[in-house]
Amino acid sequence: MDHRVITKKLNNDIPSPCTGVCTMDLDNQYCLGCFRTRMEIGGWALMQNDEKITVIKELRKRRRAAEES
Repeated sequence: MDHRVITKKLNNDIPSPCTGVCTMDLDNQYCLGCFRTRMEIGGWALMQNDEKITVIKELRKRRRAAEES
């Protein structure tokens, strides 16, 4: 019997935007340090680089909006 383990390669080319603050804003549902949602934080290691870039662009928008309010 052939037992193969299928693993998804972690894509670590673009580093995590984590700042180590790790405090969730319950109103906006994102981290006050990196501005990612829980889903973005949990899925980061499995995202492709193009997905990470999309998230980073969204993080910049969230940060600007937070600074303006």
